[in-house]
This record gives sequence, structure tokens and C-alpha cells, in this order.
Amino acid sequence: MKRLKRFLNGGGRFIIILLLAVASFSYAMFQGGFVSWFVFYSITPFILYSVLLTFIPIRIEEVHREIKPAKLRRGDSALVTVSFRNKTWLPLIFMTVKELGIDNHKVKLQKKLGRIFFVGWKRKFEWTYELNDLERGKIQFKGLHFTIADFFGWSIRRKVIEENTSIVVLPRVVEVKYKPLQMQFENGGVVSPYSMMKDTSLVTGIRDYQSGDKYSWIHWKSFAKNETLRTKEFEDRQTQDLFLAIDQTSVKNFEYTVDLAASILQSVVHHHGEISFLSTGKKRRYFPNLKSQNQLEEVMQHLAEIEPDTKQSIEGVLANEIGLLNSASLILITGEFTDHLKSFVVNSSKFACNIICFVVTDKSGRFAESRMSFANAKIINISKDRFEHVFTEVVKP
Repeated sequence: MKRLKRFLNGGGRFIIILLLAVASFSYAMFQGGFVSWFVFYSITPFILYSVLLTFIPIRIEEVHREIKPAKLRRGDSALVTVSFRNKTWLPLIFMTVKELGIDNHKVKLQKKLGRIFFVGWKRKFEWTYELNDLERGKIQFKGLHFTIADFFGWSIRRKVIEENTSIVVLPRVVEVKYKPLQMQFENGGVVSPYSMMKDTSLVTGIRDYQSGDKYSWIHWKSFAKNETLRTKEFEDRQTQDLFLAIDQTSVKNFEYTVDLAASILQSVVHHHGEISFLSTGKKRRYFPNLKSQNQLEEVMQHLAEIEPDTKQSIEGVLANEIGLLNSASLILITGEFTDHLKSFVVNSSKFACNIICFVVTDKSGRFAESRMSFANAKIINISKDRFEHVFTEVVKP
């Protein structure tokens, strides 16, 4: 069977067409009569068309693919419209168009994407199909495969046109009700979510010098008058620094983990909060002080492509990046609270002043939620359908 296919694809069809022409002509010559010549003249146009189709150049041009909507998120559907123009001088009978391949293992296709056209003299063609329930990631369209045949399939021509188009499916984002984080731990004290910063451009007064005051804060005009050291007083400004990281060592519920991270980042940035993001996988990236929409879009593009691919423990990752944390509150998102992660949280005082660890579950409803508290950490189980209340869950005692 394989040899026969190789024979037909390697010029065997043309040989069969010639044999058919010779056989019909020989039959008419030796048999004679109206019927035999009628058969020969009836089949001759089809044979000539098949011979022409074997040798003519197939010209398919102006191939274009349009994908709507332009911005896609996990779970969305996309309409793909393929258009092209046939500039072959010979009128074609049938044309089958198929997607050459979609380079993304997460795209689930129930059948091969294809369409049959009856061509004739028609020049412009358009084909629309739908991709449903898209998964997060980058989808690469490779090109189109054209198959052209004659009336009876005696001659078949194939043409491949590369038309590389890619789309990025972003994580699904939930509108989170933003609320400044205030954390109460098991020791009974309330750790302020704010770190105090001195705005040295706003002087509110002077006071007596105290040990530890910076040299640049001394009020020299006052010292020149009475030779007493006094220090400038500045306006205190409150900042709420958050440091978000995803545990990319856990495969469980990873898609929901990415969705929660994207939702938190969008909510904080839109409410002009202060947050940084660290990707802990093999392609580690750090996004400091996310403020603008352009920065947020860059993070979303990165979140669309990350995978649970790191083999290094989260403790090891954060130990390498301890300089990035400073006095920020660490928000850690994971899909599974393992014993190793618990050990890290218990001994986390050397990494961050306080930690909020969200453990994402695929269950639904409040019954899926629980919490644990340690000296400087809070562990919160949150179900996938309650992401919008993620900040509210933190402030609960």
C-alpha cells in the first residue's frame, strides 16, 4: 500500500492518465462503431484537463489570517478567518484547504480543520472557523495546505503556503475588590502593612537632635544662631510595598494559580498600589514597581507563557533574591501547600517581614476555604470561584 502511494505521488498518476488515453483510443480503433468512438471523444476532455492540471503552475496568493478578538484570555473562543486569492489561469474544479498545523499542545481540536471549495472562475475565497475554550499560552499557526483535484481525482496537485501567525492567550482575570492588606498574626499583634518613608522635600518643622539622625537632616541655620544641634522634621509618607511570587514547583492547580496572580497584579496596579512581581521558573524575570498599564501588559505576556518548570525549591529561589524583598510583604501563590513549603513559611522571618500564602483549590464555595497563622505568616486556602474576595480574606482575623 505504501509503495502504491509513493508511485501515485511520484508521477504515477500521469502515467495512468496516459494509459487511459491510449486504452480508450485503441478500443475505438479496433472496436469501431459509434459507441466506442463516443466513449473516446467523451473521455478526451477530462483526460486533457487532467494533463493540463498536472503541469500548470498553481498560483495561490494574498494569503491572510485574521483572528478576533485581538485580545484573548484563557477560556475564551476565537474566530479565525482565512482569506486568499486564486490566480491560476486554468479554472479549477475542487480545492481543499487545511491548516498545516497549530503549534500548541494545549489547543484541543475535535477534527482536522479543513474546507472544500468549488472554484470554477472564482478568484477570492474566505474561510472562517472557531477555536473554543482556549488554554493559556502562545498559539502558532504554521500555514495552509491546498489540495486541488480534477473531476475524477485522476490528477491531484498539492501546495503548501507558509503563513505564520501567532496569538497569545493571556491568563483569565477576575475583577478583585481591592483593599489595603492588614494582617493579624497568632501572637496577637497587628503588623502594620505600611512602611514609613520620609519625604525630604517637605519640611514640617525642627526638633532637638537625637542620636541616629542623618547628617543631612541637621538644620544648620538654627545651629548658626544658638549653636544647638537641631534636626529637620519631614512629612511621613506611607507606602504599602507588596512582592508577589508564584510557586512554579507545583503543577497542581497551576492554571488557577496564574489566574489569581494576574488578577491581583491588575487590581493593585489599577488602584495605584505598589507591587513587584518575581517569576520563579527557569526563565526567571523580575518586574519591579509596577505602575503603568504598559508594565502590566508586559507582565501579562510573561504570565501567558510560564510553566511549572522549576526544580529548585521556592526557599532556594527566594534566598537568591532576598535583596529584592527589602521590607515588602511577600504574597506567595501556590496550588499545593506541601510540608516543604510549610517549613519555609515557619522559618520565613529571614526572608520577609510578613508573608501571605494563598493556596488555590479547584473546589467551589466557602467550604473549600481554611486558614492557618504563624508568627509572621498567614496561610489562606481560596477556591477558584472566590478570587474577587482575595483581599477581603486577608483582613479576616
